Amino acid sequence: MWTKISLRFGGIIINFAVATRECAHVIIGVMKHNHTIGFDARLANATPEGKGHYGRFVIEAVAAACPKRGYIRMYVPKRMPNGDYDKIELRPNVESMEPDGIVWRWLAPLWRMVGVTHDAKVGGVELYHGLANRLPLGLSRANIRSIVTIHDLRFMRKAADGGSLKTLYNKAIYRYTCQRADRIITISEFAKREIVDHLGIDPEKIDVIYMGCHKRFTERITPEQCESVRNKYKLPANYVLSVGTITNNSNIDLVIRALSKSEMPIDLVIAGRASAYIDRVNKLIAKFNMTSRVHILHGVAAEDMPAIYSNAIAYLSTSRYDGFNYHIVEALNVGTAVIATSGTSHEEAAGPDAIYVDTDNSAEIRAAIESVAVNRPMRESMIAKGKIYAQRFRPEVIAYNTLKCYNRVGIEIEG
Repeated sequence: MWTKISLRFGGIIINFAVATRECAHVIIGVMKHNHTIGFDARLANATPEGKGHYGRFVIEAVAAACPKRGYIRMYVPKRMPNGDYDKIELRPNVESMEPDGIVWRWLAPLWRMVGVTHDAKVGGVELYHGLANRLPLGLSRANIRSIVTIHDLRFMRKAADGGSLKTLYNKAIYRYTCQRADRIITISEFAKREIVDHLGIDPEKIDVIYMGCHKRFTERITPEQCESVRNKYKLPANYVLSVGTITNNSNIDLVIRALSKSEMPIDLVIAGRASAYIDRVNKLIAKFNMTSRVHILHGVAAEDMPAIYSNAIAYLSTSRYDGFNYHIVEALNVGTAVIATSGTSHEEAAGPDAIYVDTDNSAEIRAAIESVAVNRPMRESMIAKGKIYAQRFRPEVIAYNTLKCYNRVGIEIEG
């Protein structure tokens, strides 16, 4: 922490104590900030969607809420190109930290498991927030309080695919992480119930804090932007929209079957990365002669997504399982009516004025799509009420609730 330097002037020896880089960071943090918070930012840096979006949203919201009294360190095992992450690092109270030394860089996964704790201790971190279901080992021994975000227990639904041993392993890891954490954050009441039921965690230890969307979805979209994006991606005149990775869980089958029975000229636009499930989707498209009516977009520019939502008749969230679908929040903010499947967390994300359908009932979703398409007053009412409901997902609301959770473990950060 300190390096001793001795200088000789004639017969007099003068000793100086010089702070190392790590110690200097601690001193600066103490002088300028009340508290230093560490974040597991691996996915916030490396992943554009899902848990990566959540991590960036939380870090930026907290950094903006306490610019003078909170110093943030984002721990990343390997830095990846990410413009949104880079913008967060530009904030004066935020710093990105990578493994120190060639050995830890070679052993980046091990650093994330055990090395981060040492670096956080040296860096004066008082609270460490694991943003994606994990915490490094040894935090309590280092006198660092801990919070972990458990997004969902999706692995419990994949038991048949992943095998019982993998499910049991994940269940043990999640339970152990929850037990070690001082507090737990999860992203919906639905996810909280699953954590309590499947992991046996005390519900009083869990805070439900929703996630929001990127600020680009709250900015005004001009008709010119909508037309430009429509032309750029050759979007049809009337379409419903699905956003997100195309997997079996996304349940796109339901929409294809529904629209194949509709006599209305409504297409389906899917914006998202493909998985092996895309082969099944393509076969279904061919089976129902929907080739000209299903448009799959890969690699859509992030800045074009608000206009793609805005041009749609409705946004569809038909997944069978979701801890929380933040694409619904994007749609609400843009001003797009939402149709979603029931029985998961969709009701929490979309609110009481969306239309909900059964996950296996194509007739229900067809009727919902057609009613939103033809009933303009109903659609406009859904849009207006959805915008009001979306206010609960503003960054300042999420930051306020997150800081309240930090307060519960003794880290009280003022603005």
